[in-house]
Amino acid sequence: MILTTNGLMMFLFLLNNYFRQINSQYCYGCKRHATNSLTGDVQNWALLIQSYILKLASDSMHREKTQSYFDSADYKEENKSGDKLLHDMKLILDTFFEKKQRAANAIADEARQIYDKLYMQRYNDYKLNSTGWYISEGMSPIDSLLSTTITSTASINKKEIYPLGLSKYQRLLDLNNYTYRDADIPLRFPPNMTFHPHFKRNVSLHHSVVKISDEIPRDDIQIIWTVEWTYELEKIFRENRKLDPEIRWQYFGSNVGLIRLYPGREWDQNFAGFYNDYDPRIRPWYIGTTSGPKDIIIILDCSRSMRGSKFEIGKSIAKVIIDTLTKQDYVNIICVHESHWNDIGKWTEYKTEVLSCQQDTMVQATLAYKRDLKEKLLHLHAGGTSEFENAFDLTFDLFQRKPKTGCHTLIIFITDGQDTDGETVRCGAGQYTRSGYVPGPICKYNWTKYWNTVKHKQQFTEPKARIFSYLIQDNGQVFPGRLACDNNGHFQMLADGENLINKMYHYFDYLSKISLDANGSWTSQYIDQWGLGVMITYAIPVVSTIDNTTIGVAGVDITLDDIENVLMSKTWGTVYGFLINRDGDAIIHPGLKSTTIPIEDPISTHVTKLEMIDNKPENFSYIVQSMLRGEMGSQRLPNAYRSTIRRQLGILGEHDEKFREVRQPKNLLLYDESFFNLLIEYNSTKGRENLKGKFEHMQVKINDTKYQNLRVSYLYSSIMLAPRVYCDPSEYFYNDDLAQKTIDAHIYINYHLYNNQTNNNNNNITVDDIGCRQNNSKFHENTRAYVLISQPIERVWRQRPPELTKDIIWTYVGMRTGVFRTYPAHRSVREYDHTTRAWYKRAVAYQDRTTASMPYLDLSGGGKVITIAQAIFEGMTTAENKDCELIGNNNQTRKLTGGCPCTTGKECLSGYCYQPKSDQKGIHRCATERIIGVTGTDIIYNSFHSEIMKRMVASDGKRSCGSTYQCPNSSMTDFNCTTKCYLIDHAGYLIVDPDFVDVSPFHEDKYNQLTLGHKEGEVMSDLIYKHGVFDREETITFQGTCHVSKPSSKVTLEGIPVNPEELDNKYKNKGPIPQFMNEYGCIQDQVTYKIKRMNEKQLSWTELIVGEVHGPCMSGYYYLTPLVKTNLYLLVIENYQNEKSKLFYNFNCKIQRSVVDSGAFRIINGTCAHKNEKMSSLSDENKCPQLRDITLDCKYNSMTKITIMNKVSIVFLFSFFYRIN
Repeated sequence: MILTTNGLMMFLFLLNNYFRQINSQYCYGCKRHATNSLTGDVQNWALLIQSYILKLASDSMHREKTQSYFDSADYKEENKSGDKLLHDMKLILDTFFEKKQRAANAIADEARQIYDKLYMQRYNDYKLNSTGWYISEGMSPIDSLLSTTITSTASINKKEIYPLGLSKYQRLLDLNNYTYRDADIPLRFPPNMTFHPHFKRNVSLHHSVVKISDEIPRDDIQIIWTVEWTYELEKIFRENRKLDPEIRWQYFGSNVGLIRLYPGREWDQNFAGFYNDYDPRIRPWYIGTTSGPKDIIIILDCSRSMRGSKFEIGKSIAKVIIDTLTKQDYVNIICVHESHWNDIGKWTEYKTEVLSCQQDTMVQATLAYKRDLKEKLLHLHAGGTSEFENAFDLTFDLFQRKPKTGCHTLIIFITDGQDTDGETVRCGAGQYTRSGYVPGPICKYNWTKYWNTVKHKQQFTEPKARIFSYLIQDNGQVFPGRLACDNNGHFQMLADGENLINKMYHYFDYLSKISLDANGSWTSQYIDQWGLGVMITYAIPVVSTIDNTTIGVAGVDITLDDIENVLMSKTWGTVYGFLINRDGDAIIHPGLKSTTIPIEDPISTHVTKLEMIDNKPENFSYIVQSMLRGEMGSQRLPNAYRSTIRRQLGILGEHDEKFREVRQPKNLLLYDESFFNLLIEYNSTKGRENLKGKFEHMQVKINDTKYQNLRVSYLYSSIMLAPRVYCDPSEYFYNDDLAQKTIDAHIYINYHLYNNQTNNNNNNITVDDIGCRQNNSKFHENTRAYVLISQPIERVWRQRPPELTKDIIWTYVGMRTGVFRTYPAHRSVREYDHTTRAWYKRAVAYQDRTTASMPYLDLSGGGKVITIAQAIFEGMTTAENKDCELIGNNNQTRKLTGGCPCTTGKECLSGYCYQPKSDQKGIHRCATERIIGVTGTDIIYNSFHSEIMKRMVASDGKRSCGSTYQCPNSSMTDFNCTTKCYLIDHAGYLIVDPDFVDVSPFHEDKYNQLTLGHKEGEVMSDLIYKHGVFDREETITFQGTCHVSKPSSKVTLEGIPVNPEELDNKYKNKGPIPQFMNEYGCIQDQVTYKIKRMNEKQLSWTELIVGEVHGPCMSGYYYLTPLVKTNLYLLVIENYQNEKSKLFYNFNCKIQRSVVDSGAFRIINGTCAHKNEKMSSLSDENKCPQLRDITLDCKYNSMTKITIMNKVSIVFLFSFFYRIN
């Protein structure tokens, strides 16, 4: 083809332009013709914005005032001992756990005695008089039987009388209302149930209830008998509660599918108003106790002959098995089918596969892995041949590999037993003849080969695998029947998938009998179906002495909240505790999600992953091994890694060994009255009687113009006490007597006004606040001191001018002990703990600066806000001269400790230098290293955004933030360029973004925790890889919350709690809810960014970073500069164009943004990425429980079909095989 000159020139021009575009996308240093004109403006804008934020903080919070109160406070210094702490904690926890164990053992012993005694008596009565019952005059049937003498049990065989003679009643409803109180029959509810905070619902402490599984016939004689005899357990239930008033649920789960629960309660309902089903036999505490740890492989026949209802039944059986496994078990599923030709010669590909993503090992039966397996089952389709040889090879290969328990090996075999898969499944290719296509031979399977394969594999398997075979609908009993009977298992035919738990009785009965260990054990943590959150259970099997049958399991629950409260009660400063199980997995740890957040599948991981980085410190592994051996001791780790914020020392750091705590002020008459945050309760009947005139005195306003749907008082601040401040956080949490709670708190925090000593002439009043050591005390020691010391700041806040406070929602100071003072006075949500909030943690992490939070939805009903916060330090200490030398003994510059004279914060270890009010000489000194609290102010986001934007006006009047103007090198009519301005924080999160203004406050996912990479990927990429401003960090988070389905935005506020009162009452007013939770705990890969030179060499005013980007999403010229006295950075993009990002097919744009976005992305637990690193089994560690050598009943039919001559009649000859004990 011949090109003209003009054509050639045009081709070259286009080609050159194409390469220029490509280069500009990846070559960030390429020179451009566009000019940058905002250099001076951006630096000036940064100064103006910082000045505004600092002035806002100073004028609204008055940090220097609050700091002076704590500087002048009295402190008591305590020398803390790690050994003493450990000893005290051991005594507390030993007593705590032993109480629960004693209670469970008492229930088990009582159940065993009652059952055996009544069973023997009724057996004797039945033998002596089969026509009636003898009942002593004036006595109940139960009491009459308990008063009789038991005969010898040596010759008793239960099967002789089962089910005769157990009860004289034919119907469950024939039992009286004392014996039979039912949790899902309103007429059988316990009378006078009242709300109890320990159970978070209405309960009866005088009665127990029974709950019977929906799959069990209620008039079954075994059910009636069990209801009768378990009624006698009420006495021991009440006795246990008398001995331990803090005890939670007590119960006995029977092997017939019934549970007796104390205290009595109504069962939970679903949306339709029906009571939810509950079968104790499939709960973790029951299964784990009765069967012990086990390894299970489920072999599911996925061949073509299983199509239809048979395959659905097979999958249902597999699901039942999975649901009854606990975290102590290991499991996997093998779907069996192989490739074949069909009857027209087409090759169809199938392959026997291991369903779990961990295809080369078994997986731990955590909720995540069980969910993964059930999801894989859901998507299975039947097809292919029934070739089982490869499946059995895979099964026994998995049994040889670790991780596993090595204690108990089971195979669940599910099939239809057919030796052919029909006419369309051929095991040969077929051939073409003159008369047409002749298909290959129909597949026929050699069962003998498979029996021999299993027999051979069993020789190398220890312990030997028992096989439970389930034949679905068809009559092909020979293969699965012999397979089970030859391998000490059981064979069962199933015609349908209804009531599978009962139909699989022999499997569950075997599991309940196999363990010789009659001792109790603690379960792994799980979500309580009765509403108490994350818990563990001490469960103990109850074994009858008549024939050593396990008749059920007794259990007592402990919520992890209870344990966490115990741990927190003994901590101080940066000290924290953690709890591990016998495998070294952390149950409670600050690096895990709080136990107060009840999500499914709570995460536990090995404690070394939380306390070590890159296998350091090495000595921590030795400490863990010592803990697992049950040893006590202490060891100093100079290079310990702390998993929580600002904790850079060991478990007990040097700074924690000497701990300073404020004391109650001596002159209490100087302090005004403080008010508890439940303002409405001052107007209650009880509040008016006990706190007369207080409600009127506060002048509470309702539905004020600024505070819609809220109650506030402008005359006072209010005090919120976090749950951990209370001696019994659970009682506080769910105590609905809010009026009494308000009265108790008000009198406590104002004790100096209610004590007669205040009237004497001596102003130095000291009222010791010894906390929980005092009888009937509700609050931890020294809580009142923080209330009093912070009280004077209320006067300062109240005197601020209206023009300053018009856009401020709340101003507050939150102290490390959990005391929270906020102005104006208002109600906070019940579970609020300010020390867990992001604004508090930021201020602690950047204690030398004024910090700004991301926009968020205020929990107190203030809408979409931003928090400006500053740290408050412990009172100034007296520093010795040797500690105040900048040059140390090794001639190296060092940081100054608290109390040393300073000129700038850079000289101080705390990073903050100020002039204490108490220093008459006017010398600036370093703040102490410990944070005692954080003061903050919430400002309406849109107002804050407006104030920021109005300060960014360009000197040329054209290129101000948000302005639109002509793009460089474009036509005079092309006004597509704008100036985009953002405030970002130290981690690249967006703090101010113009797009946030119009977002509804309730669409928090559209403005909270959004990153610069998510919004402007090209700029973020430039800052990371060209300028090195940000460091990319890849970690694993154990605090992830994943969703079964994607959360959706709130379309309407109807039914959504919008203020603290509605949030507090949500648990009471939510009505019936289904047993579905959209959230579950997950381990995730987490990507974060942080300013690279944050700690060592801060960006200075003169260090303006500039660059130009042209990418798949946008183009422009950007400027980045720090607000050095804050945690913020100003980003301005000039000549901004983003038209390409709006194209739906622009996948390169999505990729560009995703690779530099922050967040937790990949879910690890329950996926191939989550490798179990434990390479030793319980068998290797000699931790397997002893097992009984049980011989199971196993029988099946062998069938031969014979056709006689040419007649149509068919005769079946049966051989009957039966193995008995």
